[in-house]
Amino acid sequence: MRGMIILSEGRSGTNWLGSLTNSTGVLGVSQEWVDSVHMGVRPKDLSAEAYIQSILRHASTDNDFFALKVFPRHVHWFSIFYGLDLLKELGRHHDLLLIFVTRNDRLRQAISFSRATQSHAWTIFHDRKKNEEYDFERICRCYFSIGQSYEFWKSYLAVQDLRHLHFAYEDLLPDPTPFVDAVANYAGIKTVPEYKTNLKIQSDTATEEWCERFSIEVKQRGFVDTTASSNHPTRKLSNFIRFLRNQPLKPYPYTIL
Repeated sequence: MRGMIILSEGRSGTNWLGSLTNSTGVLGVSQEWVDSVHMGVRPKDLSAEAYIQSILRHASTDNDFFALKVFPRHVHWFSIFYGLDLLKELGRHHDLLLIFVTRNDRLRQAISFSRATQSHAWTIFHDRKKNEEYDFERICRCYFSIGQSYEFWKSYLAVQDLRHLHFAYEDLLPDPTPFVDAVANYAGIKTVPEYKTNLKIQSDTATEEWCERFSIEVKQRGFVDTTASSNHPTRKLSNFIRFLRNQPLKPYPYTIL
């Protein structure tokens, strides 16, 4: 099989880009399929091979082309749980188009991430479960965590000399055609079906207000202590439950809360 894997981090525009290729009906079904919640399966009931096959079933269109969104936390989870590099395993048996997607405006990305982790409204189609409140320390953690994720992908790709494409979200906003055409070309689709999306930019006046407030506050107070990375699992109830269930614990870099 052939497939496209978007390597990125949250709030980089990957939902929007995936919705465009999804709408063609022939360029896979892009989603964070590595998260078991999206597939409705229990990892402990499946071998690594069976789990990967489940991912591919959910991610593929009828022409046997698949699409995935993968963040660093996904590959680290898979490695912790199954002891394997997910991308290497996929690359052993399938032809992969790796696309590294970043966002240039890190501050607004961090604010968007901070808001989404509070409201759980990751797209306009998700209802807000909680009110969003400005949180300087949370925004700092999001900002540095995003940077860590981008640097992980840069190093992962460089150390293995992996061929890939790189797109910036802002460059594609006026016209996403280069992204869609690149995926279609790799899939062998000569005539790309019409593509569209119902997703809209979620930035609003609150984003701009938080951005201005943060820019002033970051010059007035310390923030290093909120950004120090750690390899130790966080002391959260969710990790205690994971411990009781003999599941891998989540380390700091992938825990924004």
